Amino acid sequence: MRIVSHSFWPVLVSLSWATVAVGADQERPDNAARTMVETEKNFYQAGQERGTRAAFLAFLADDGVVFRPGPVNGKKVWTERPETGLDLIWEPTFASMARSADFGFTSGPAQWKAKKEDEKPLGYGQFVSVWKKQKDGWWKVALDVGTENPRPRGPSERLHVIVPDVALNVDPAEARKALQQAQQKFAAAAKRDLAAALVSVASDNIRVYRDGIFPSIGKDAIASILDGPGKIWLEQIGGDMSSSRDIAYSYGKYSIARMQGGAQGFYVQIWQTDAKGAWNIIIDLQKDLPPPENKPAS
Repeated sequence: MRIVSHSFWPVLVSLSWATVAVGADQERPDNAARTMVETEKNFYQAGQERGTRAAFLAFLADDGVVFRPGPVNGKKVWTERPETGLDLIWEPTFASMARSADFGFTSGPAQWKAKKEDEKPLGYGQFVSVWKKQKDGWWKVALDVGTENPRPRGPSERLHVIVPDVALNVDPAEARKALQQAQQKFAAAAKRDLAAALVSVASDNIRVYRDGIFPSIGKDAIASILDGPGKIWLEQIGGDMSSSRDIAYSYGKYSIARMQGGAQGFYVQIWQTDAKGAWNIIIDLQKDLPPPENKPAS
C-alpha cells in the first residue's frame, strides 16, 4: 500500500448535497477513496445547509451505528432527536480504502457550537467514520464515533490517504481466519499489558484516540498517550469487514485496570492488512464511561 498526501482534493459538492454514487469508472481504490472523501465533505455541507439532524439522516446507513454512549442505531437516534441548531464543523484528514473499493474510513478534527452564529465553539474533538458502498451504489456511514480534546494548538494536518496494493493476492477465508487470530492474540496480550499489546500490532500509521487528550499519530507515539501500565478486557459487540478482506472494524465494551484506577467504556478498532497481508490496528479509540455517582445511603 502507499500513502498519498494531499493539501486538498477537488471536491464535488452537489447543490442538492446528495451522497455520491459510484460508477464503473470509479471502481479503482484510489478513485473510490476520492469519492468517499468527497462524500464526507458533502455530509458536512449538508449539515451547514439543512441542519445536523437532516445530514445524519441522509448519510447514515439504515443499520449505521453511533454511540450514545454505547452503540445504538444511528437512524433511530437522529429520527427521535429534534433539530436544535447544533453546528458541527469537521474535515477528514486521514482516510483509507479497501482493495474492493466498497469499504473505507475517514477521520479528522471536529468542533461544535450551539448555534452557527456563535463566535466560539463549545468543544473540540476527533471523529471516526466507517463508510460502506451500498447495493445501490451510494456511500453511507456504517459507524460514526468521536472523542473530545482540548482546543487545537495549530492547523489541522494535511489529508493523508492510504491506497492499497491491488496486486496483493489474498485468500478471503484465510484473511478472515487471520483477523480472528490477530484479534484473539491482541485481546489476550492486552489483559497483561495494553501498551505492549497495542505496539505489537500497531500500523505505522496508527491513530490512537482518547477523550481529554490530543490523538496519538504513529506507532512511536503510542506510549505518550497511554497513561502508564494497564490491563484491558474486551467484549466485542459488533463489526464488519470489506469484501476484499483487508479492512475490518470491531466495537464493544472494555474494562481497564490501571495504577491510577479502573474504568469501563466502549471501544472501536479498525484493522487493516499491511503489504505482506498481516493484520494491524490502524485506529484505536476508547471512550471511558463517567464514574458512577455515589448516592448517599438512605
